[in-house]
Amino acid sequence: RNVIAHWRLAFAVLGVPSSIKTVNGPAYTSERTRQFLQLWGVNHKFGIPHSPTGQAIIERAHGT
Repeated sequence: RNVIAHWRLAFAVLGVPSSIKTVNGPAYTSERTRQFLQLWGVNHKFGIPHSPTGQAIIERAHGT
């Protein structure tokens, strides 16, 4: 729920992106998240599991 609430706010401020890349955590792989992004026409891409270099931007934002 927090992810979707955050994205709603981000979409309102920044506009709807054509795609979003996330990690493979449960908040991002849920059916609810899939339906939300499909409703908004957002292509959801997942990073490579256990690969910090494959998700460099995300890992940098998290400080890992």
